Amino acid sequence: MPKKIDHEKRRIEIMSAALEVYAREGKNTNLSLIASECGLSRTTVYQYFKDESQLFQFAVKYTTDVAFQQYTSEDWMKIEDPVERLTRVTDDILDKADMYEKQVHNFLKVIDQFEGLTETVYRRTAKLNLLCARLIRQAVKEGKMKKCSPQDVADKLEILLETYLFQMVYFPQNKQKIREIIKELIGSYT
Repeated sequence: MPKKIDHEKRRIEIMSAALEVYAREGKNTNLSLIASECGLSRTTVYQYFKDESQLFQFAVKYTTDVAFQQYTSEDWMKIEDPVERLTRVTDDILDKADMYEKQVHNFLKVIDQFEGLTETVYRRTAKLNLLCARLIRQAVKEGKMKKCSPQDVADKLEILLETYLFQMVYFPQNKQKIREIIKELIGSYT
């Protein structure tokens, strides 16, 4: 009887291997190295992803989907204070960036090399922006934040989170300062 393959699991395994190879090899990454890393043939990898661009688009979508599922999960919804949830979301994003620093570093250095990837990242950060704006709107409504434009504050948070990633790559000594600025921004409205 033929072995059943969980194709979604296989895609995730290929993606994980690709991120590891990318962290190690940077611009020298290719599908052959990725296939070798996950113990598959290059042909098998091509069955799942037509090229590196499609693979990295999947990586962006998958990792952001996992994060958004986490931030809207029952456990996170138990955090009733929207300011605390907003703070925990931003802290979690920064902590994950630190945890995968080498992958983030290599990814940011070559993001513009893959067609459509910048647009995918833009759409995904817009989704994060909406989540933050919703939490801010809720906090203002509950009187836990000063009256403000939730969208303006969410835009500022998004810019600071993006700045953190930039600082991580080019000026890592400034990362802590960005964390402090994010806390100050949220605190200035509470």
